[in-house]
Amino acid sequence: MLGSLLVASSFSTLAAEDMLRKAVGKGAYEMAWSQQENALWLATSQSRKLDKGGVVYRLDPVTLEITQAIHNDLKPFGATINAATQTLWFGNTINSAVTAIDAKNG
Repeated sequence: MLGSLLVASSFSTLAAEDMLRKAVGKGAYEMAWSQQENALWLATSQSRKLDKGGVVYRLDPVTLEITQAIHNDLKPFGATINAATQTLWFGNTINSAVTAIDAKNG
């Protein structure tokens, strides 16, 4: 048992050291991964009071650098992607709406 705890502790320490964190926009909410495009899509709602809509960011999955920003009049929350059509879907909870975005062209 002690051996298991030591191994788990070592793994936890290693994982924490290798973890990459980067601030991206305001109100980061949910992500969708596109294996075909090798992209991580992040839905952000931005400020509640200052910003009317939100921004969907395309991130490099290795560096977390922003490679594209798509502004939307509605605040995107829930996120998913249709891998066959490369269509991103975002739930706009506040507006009772859904937004579809072409992942290839924005």
